[in-house]
Amino acid sequence: MTQRAFFKPLISCAAILTAMWFSAHRVAADSLVADLSENIVAITSNFTGKNLVLFGAIDRNTALSTNRLDEQASRDVIVIISGPNNQTPITVRHKERVGGVWVNTKSVVFDGVPDYYFVAASRNFADIASSEVFRRNEIRPENLKMNPVDAELDEEALNAYRTAIIRNKKREQLFYEKQGGVEFLDDTLFRANVTIPANISVGIYSTKVFLISDGRIISVQSKSLDINKTGFERSIFEFAYDSPLFYGLLAVVFALIAGWAASLAFRQE
Repeated sequence: MTQRAFFKPLISCAAILTAMWFSAHRVAADSLVADLSENIVAITSNFTGKNLVLFGAIDRNTALSTNRLDEQASRDVIVIISGPNNQTPITVRHKERVGGVWVNTKSVVFDGVPDYYFVAASRNFADIASSEVFRRNEIRPENLKMNPVDAELDEEALNAYRTAIIRNKKREQLFYEKQGGVEFLDDTLFRANVTIPANISVGIYSTKVFLISDGRIISVQSKSLDINKTGFERSIFEFAYDSPLFYGLLAVVFALIAGWAASLAFRQE
């Protein structure tokens, strides 16, 4: 038997196994379908926030890795919306009392902090998966990979700054956590109410829906959400972003004109 003839059945076997692997993973990926009620949110001058609905379905005919009869009941869904994608570094300052006055004494710059982060789950997080699964997939605010930039601090001190970021974001209603926020309408259909606050930044946001069974993520679907200004507000925003110097000069000129006009209106004879 030649060397070529010897390897030919091995190559064919490897090709068959590879095809079976891709087929199995394609089925798993197709077992979850979800979408938002609106994929574009327009921000105008009277924008006060918005409520969106994320809805989806699970393919109950999908064969999973284990053959438990109650596996359908063990499925959970976690929804995450975060962004925008062009995240800018955030500076966290630490205040101390110096001479009877509170002043900023230290500051740390972090990369990878989303302006907005929404996460909802079909049950309590602790009942769905382990903390390690959440950490690897950045599920829940404390698992976000907020990386310090040139900070010479130990990990304990950095964690204190990260905790401050999360606390401030929650106070500003930019970080949300909803245990039980994903509602199953029946065995396969689910929905979640998403709150978009009025102070959200414009940009492209990422929407991820995780299907979890027995503590393992078996499917993930990703979508994008576009939050942007429209009309006259968008023109002003683009002008300020593209030409910040001229925008600042015009703002000063308008402020001077407004002050002069007010002095004329209220000038006492």
